[in-house]
Amino acid sequence: MPLEKIIKRIDEEFSLEIEKIKKETQGRVSEILKEAKRKAASIKEEILKAASFEAQRRRDRILTTANLEARRIVLEEKERLMEEAYKKALAKLKRLGKKSYQDIIKKMLLKAAKSGPGEVIISREDRKRITPSFIESINKELKISKEERGISGGFILKRKKIEVNNSFETLLHSKREELEFRLVKMLFKK
Repeated sequence: MPLEKIIKRIDEEFSLEIEKIKKETQGRVSEILKEAKRKAASIKEEILKAASFEAQRRRDRILTTANLEARRIVLEEKERLMEEAYKKALAKLKRLGKKSYQDIIKKMLLKAAKSGPGEVIISREDRKRITPSFIESINKELKISKEERGISGGFILKRKKIEVNNSFETLLHSKREELEFRLVKMLFKK
């Protein structure tokens, strides 16, 4: 066989082999690209899920903080309104006419003065409304003390070394929990 035919045959076989290798390589490259695209899509999906989870977590944290702040503001406003209601109640008690004021004090004294003699300590402002004769008309064993206290209304009943504070401030304070519950129901009905 002539050399040219051998070279031509080798060349043809070599071309076929090269073509076969090209097809195999393209097949592998195609497989590698498909696998890379699948991995990239999977990584992208994981990143999106993580980002979505983080965004949801941040959103939840922001909403929780906002809700807590809103509750704090509402509670502060409720407290302010209740404090205002207490001040108005105290002011209203102070502004009562002499007769109405004496009626309230009489009921309080009758309740507080059941156990014997004592002194009734009042504020300087109440000296005009709560007189010694008024106290005696309620209970002969009670006397008005010369001592005065800085209370806005009501009285302090003193027996020996024991004092029972019936000032309006103290009475309102002792009833605060009950009053707050009722005020909340009245002021903040939903």
